[in-house]
Amino acid sequence: MCTAISDIKGTHLFGRTLDLDCSYGESVAIVPRGYELSFLHEQVIPSHAIIGACHISNGVPLFYDATNEHGLCMAGLNFPKLASYNEVKAGQINVASFELIPFILRQCRSCKSAISLLKRINITNDAFSSELKPTPLHWLMADTECAYVIEPTNEGLKIYENPLRVLTNAPEFSYHLANVCNYKSLSSYDKDSTLSNSLELQSYSNGMGAIGLPGDFSSASRFIRAVFAREHASFDSDEIGRFFSILNTVFIPLGCVKTDTGRDFCSIYVSCINAESGSYYFSTYGSKRIQCVRMNDVNLNSSELFSYNMSKCSEYKFLN
Repeated sequence: MCTAISDIKGTHLFGRTLDLDCSYGESVAIVPRGYELSFLHEQVIPSHAIIGACHISNGVPLFYDATNEHGLCMAGLNFPKLASYNEVKAGQINVASFELIPFILRQCRSCKSAISLLKRINITNDAFSSELKPTPLHWLMADTECAYVIEPTNEGLKIYENPLRVLTNAPEFSYHLANVCNYKSLSSYDKDSTLSNSLELQSYSNGMGAIGLPGDFSSASRFIRAVFAREHASFDSDEIGRFFSILNTVFIPLGCVKTDTGRDFCSIYVSCINAESGSYYFSTYGSKRIQCVRMNDVNLNSSELFSYNMSKCSEYKFLN
């Protein structure tokens, strides 16, 4: 259960909530140009630097979301029962699902070049390890000009242009795009009464233009809430704070969503990438303080993987 958005109101920002029933020890990692990333079936020679959130296993960053030094961003979101991965196919570029983000970001500068590459890619069903099986995913990809959704299905790899620049989990993006029409009358302004000409109905509160905005935590509802917040949230000088405020509208408190086995979902972290500066901002469930890791503060020609643990306890500032 995750939500991702891309925003170009003044600055190219990209981020997401990671909603899981447990933490895997998330880190922010910087992969410099000189750090060797091996892929199961292919060799990648161009080596753009990458920064993003990941789980690191045996020196391999398994990215949840990331950007490269040219501002191309990607995030993987849960796509259960619909994602379809394949066996290795001769004559195609074979990339495991857990490799797709770094495979694209290491060598592409824009959505245009990434889509050209994706049309030749076969996403394989390889597992990273016996403990880490393939996760069913679809991806949001964006640059300064546009955004796309990438969905591996039984019918093949589908690529959608995404004018809303929002993605949540299953069902397919085509469903989310059609479902938006059900909420086209939502507004940040109060609306005139059209119920009856004989009744003078007065609003008793601000915010009544958004009556009907869904408040549950389903993927379809979070999609609509994120679209509404992204479209209506005012832009000011604190664009990072504004971005976090948008994603906080879909934040999942611990215990409000449970798995079939009774485990609690929650928003493990909320992220905001400033793709222009290569800065990765994040807050965690345990600490709402916004922290930042900056790509350009390390040697991007290094052969060393830089990583910064995201786990922190709650922090409170006492004023008396």
